[in-house]
Amino acid sequence: MAYEPQAPYAIRQFEFDVLIPIELFGVDVSFTTSAQAMLTTTILVSFILIFGMRKGAMVPGRLQSFVETVYTFVARTVVKTAGQEARDAIPFVFTLFIFILFGSLLGLTPVKFTLTSHLIVTLALALLVFAYVNTLALRKSGLGFFQIFLPAGTPLYLAPLLVVIEVISYLFRPITLGVRIFANILAGHIMIKLFADFCVMLIDALGVTGYGVSILPIVMMVVLYGFEVMIFLVQAYIFMLITSLYIRDALHGH
Repeated sequence: MAYEPQAPYAIRQFEFDVLIPIELFGVDVSFTTSAQAMLTTTILVSFILIFGMRKGAMVPGRLQSFVETVYTFVARTVVKTAGQEARDAIPFVFTLFIFILFGSLLGLTPVKFTLTSHLIVTLALALLVFAYVNTLALRKSGLGFFQIFLPAGTPLYLAPLLVVIEVISYLFRPITLGVRIFANILAGHIMIKLFADFCVMLIDALGVTGYGVSILPIVMMVVLYGFEVMIFLVQAYIFMLITSLYIRDALHGH
């Protein structure tokens, strides 16, 4: 049988498998490892929130303290960035923050599928933010919302050019928001798995000696895992912060 070379695991880790084949009206809507990871994240987050707050004790336990601390952190960030008028948006931003954070952390467990390392997922989240922010802006300002595309005091002869630039810039918001988190987490995952591939290559090439030599790449993997957790926290925070900025623009204009 001919040998079929495989791509390194650093690349193959982003592939997903079909777990339950499903086709509706000729459209493939199969349940995949990606869907499984999203469902697992949703169940995990729901469990933490429901069981963490079910008692509402005056002296909270560890789980309740964790939930309250995270919610307070998100609430303060939203209010500080977008103002008191944005308080109604706190549950939406909090849900995004905790879903992105836990969905990313889940990829470091045996589940192994990291939602935020797939562009389709991060773009979907960014488009959800875009739809929410535009709905908020139209409710707040009505058709006056479209004035943001023509800055006050713009000379008439420059108006067509500036409107085009502003519209393109505005429409690119979900793309930049989605790509930012995807690119950072993708790079981190590739780096970790490259060291894992390197360990395997050393063992294959050197045999027993390879086990000793591979200690250094393993140490580097441990260090990178620590950095990866930090990246997850930072990227979830940045996504939350930029969403809050967009909400501020929707409520108060540019």
